[in-house]
Amino acid sequence: MKDRRAPPMGAMLLMAALLLAACRQDADTDPVAAAPEVEQPSAERFQQSLEGLWSTEENEGDDAETLYVFEWQAAGLRVVRDGALLDGKVEDVDLDNGTLALHVTSDTGPSETVTVRKVPDPQTPDAFSLRITWGGGQTEALGFVRRLTARDREGVAEAVRTASRPDDAACDTDAPAGSVRAALVCGHEEFGALDAGMRAQFKELADRYPDGDRTVAAATRQLDACDTPACLRAAYAQWQAYFDENYDLGDVVDYQ
Repeated sequence: MKDRRAPPMGAMLLMAALLLAACRQDADTDPVAAAPEVEQPSAERFQQSLEGLWSTEENEGDDAETLYVFEWQAAGLRVVRDGALLDGKVEDVDLDNGTLALHVTSDTGPSETVTVRKVPDPQTPDAFSLRITWGGGQTEALGFVRRLTARDREGVAEAVRTASRPDDAACDTDAPAGSVRAALVCGHEEFGALDAGMRAQFKELADRYPDGDRTVAAATRQLDACDTPACLRAAYAQWQAYFDENYDLGDVVDYQ
């Protein structure tokens, strides 16, 4: 008669351990199962990585910083500079060199391509700053401030609505299209009032004084050269003080 007794418990445990080890070895050597999932870079991911509030980080005064808001949406990247929308469309994303080309358009003047470059931080992995290069060669270095809040996103939506409205009296300015002065005058009530008052004095100056045209030209050049709100506000105030000291003109707006 054959012996039908079960094998000893020790032998059964040994067999189970050998089978488990073989399964683990097979799993460890499977290249498909062992390969980690790596998210491939893409133009969309590049644009998403820019989202946030950025600043030029200039320290010339409380209002010296120029603030940029980058907001990513499925419809495209939105960029707002000091509250004014940069009406542009992404025309190229260069992943190898970390750059984005934004074609900014204008209904009243020439368009230009603005380049946004990611500058890696050598001290902190995955951290970076931004460098903006305008069509005319002007540059701005931006540092990250914070991620966007709900209020920031509401500000972007308002900038889009403002840019979509028909031209009105607030944008009745002689500032070059696409300039910082034009953006501030058309996007901020404060600068719209300052500009309208100054231009009224320009007209009176040119009509009443022989050297008025030259003075107006000099003042206009200085106003158009400003690239920050603080600079433009100070230029308006300086020219108002000059007019008060040297000419008899009506005070249209209090520039102080």
